[in-house]
Amino acid sequence: MENHDISIGILTNNLHHATRDKKCCLDLNVKNILVCDELEDLLQPIQEEAVQVVLIDAAVKGMDGYSCLRALRKATRAKLLPVIMVTVESNIQHVVKAIAAGCNGYVIRPYSITTFERHIQMAIETTNADIVEQEQLDTANKLVQQGKFDEALQEFSEIVEEKNESLVWFDKGMDYLHRQKFGKAIVAFNKAVALNSMYAEAYKGMAHAYKGKGDDANYRAYLDKSAEILALQDRMAELKELFAEILEANPDAVNPYNSLGIDLRKKGDYAGAMHAYAQALTLTPDDENLLYNIAKACIFAKDYAQAIQHLERATRIRDPFPEAAQLLAKLRAKQYDQLSASPKTVATDVGQDRLAMDV
Repeated sequence: MENHDISIGILTNNLHHATRDKKCCLDLNVKNILVCDELEDLLQPIQEEAVQVVLIDAAVKGMDGYSCLRALRKATRAKLLPVIMVTVESNIQHVVKAIAAGCNGYVIRPYSITTFERHIQMAIETTNADIVEQEQLDTANKLVQQGKFDEALQEFSEIVEEKNESLVWFDKGMDYLHRQKFGKAIVAFNKAVALNSMYAEAYKGMAHAYKGKGDDANYRAYLDKSAEILALQDRMAELKELFAEILEANPDAVNPYNSLGIDLRKKGDYAGAMHAYAQALTLTPDDENLLYNIAKACIFAKDYAQAIQHLERATRIRDPFPEAAQLLAKLRAKQYDQLSASPKTVATDVGQDRLAMDV
């Protein structure tokens, strides 16, 4: 590998696997290798940055590999730590679970050293921010430490003035996951997290620069911005988990985004539901049940004009469509207080070629 200075932590309760993985790391001239059979033993070295990459087997002491990965992500939330699943599990359900849990690479045993090296390199590269922007971030943080707060703010501002494209990469990851292009999905999700983390770090740096200038109002404001971006990162992780559950339950789903939208709408996340439905429309733009579902999300978000447009389109595609027609009549009559009493039954002629209705 190009970077021989990294330290790798190996988590497994299988001695044979541990020996094999360690030998491959040694063959790749890895600087330090730490083998553990339970997560707790690795957390402190990770916090102290004595471990930069983690390999997780299908099972560790007391839990399976996926649970271990989720626990690791929760314990090291603020760190962009490349984590690679190295496992004998090769079926689609296991790969999807690993991606949903937050893996940055997936290696199937038995593997070649070339495959092993490629996945480690990819995980490292795709979890790092753009080199130029990372250097700018490092420079800005050094300026804060030197007390050159105005210069630091200029550097930070140049980073955050660009559009945060983390959601664009996240949506690409979801699309790749749906199409079972797992390698591309992992790369896209890695880029989404790396971009989002860089923005969070830049806003936090700006907050400390303003604190150094004695500007408490901006200090608090930019800390809030950093927290908002970290919350978006948590949100992306939650959506990925939910989407993976939908795919696992119905791997042949024509449009899993519709199911995601229904679940989010019922949880009260109308903005999230609308985002999912927007993705769904790209796959099945003329499905009347999808249009009905979007209308219901619009109603709960109190966007009645958009609800009417989607219901009108749904009733043009299928006539009769009594559920949509009744909702549409109430909206046109502005009977908004009666909308919650909308029909609770699924249309009788919904076939397998149509999507589920939000009831």
